[in-house]
Amino acid sequence: FEGSLVETIVSNIVGNVERDQVKKLANKKPEKMEAYDLVLQGLEYHRRSSVSAENNKKALSLFTKATEVDPNYARAHAWKCCSLANNSDWFPDEMPENWMNDAFSSVNKAIDLDPNDPEAHRILGAVKLLFEGDFEKAIFHHEKAIEICPSDTYHIARYAVLLCYLGEPEKAMEQIKRAIRIDPFCSDLVLETEGLCHFVSGDFNSALTSFKKMQIETRTSLFYTAASLQKMGNSEDAQKILKVAQIESGMDNEKFVSSQLFQKETDKSSLSDALEAI
Repeated sequence: FEGSLVETIVSNIVGNVERDQVKKLANKKPEKMEAYDLVLQGLEYHRRSSVSAENNKKALSLFTKATEVDPNYARAHAWKCCSLANNSDWFPDEMPENWMNDAFSSVNKAIDLDPNDPEAHRILGAVKLLFEGDFEKAIFHHEKAIEICPSDTYHIARYAVLLCYLGEPEKAMEQIKRAIRIDPFCSDLVLETEGLCHFVSGDFNSALTSFKKMQIETRTSLFYTAASLQKMGNSEDAQKILKVAQIESGMDNEKFVSSQLFQKETDKSSLSDALEAI
């Protein structure tokens, strides 16, 4: 308990300072501040891209413009890659044939420009996971991001999602508890991931509690809320929530389940069976 308390106190006192210092060291200063401003604007839309497809389109446009304004700004290239991947999820029929090459090129350029950019490592980890199914390299790059910026709860939450996909929800929950100690006023992503940990562990009531704490529902939280309600025998509410999830995301059950990269068939079928039973 004392260790946890000390970690919380120290992170509250120096966490933001440490984060700022690390990022100053890790990220080469943009040659043009206009590019920095464009990335900040893009992030405002990107953070809400799991709620609205149009938000992601705007984010991609801003990140792309930032790379054009300052081709040497690593962070802009990293976020462009992330946004391209999200766009392919929302608009698969609108993507050009070479979009995946563009995504790989963007994140690799980010790493070349700044090998110590935590975002570039996290995004490269996501790319390795999503497009190559390379869990070993995905883990390496997620852990590298946390090593560079240990107080960033966003990286910790993304790493926890990866652990859930690997069928290790207990380890994932340890990461989430650490994120909450660092920032007790946790983000929706941390709460969403906490809910995912509970779902994979089979604690559906706790999963619902986590999702209910979120300020803004996401497609992930909606689908998992519907599945959790179904698991608990509340078919009526499950049906209502699932309808909202499908309408807002434009995804059917099969497409959503395919986006959840569980390595254990039992974890995948637990989700798909619950959704199909609604």
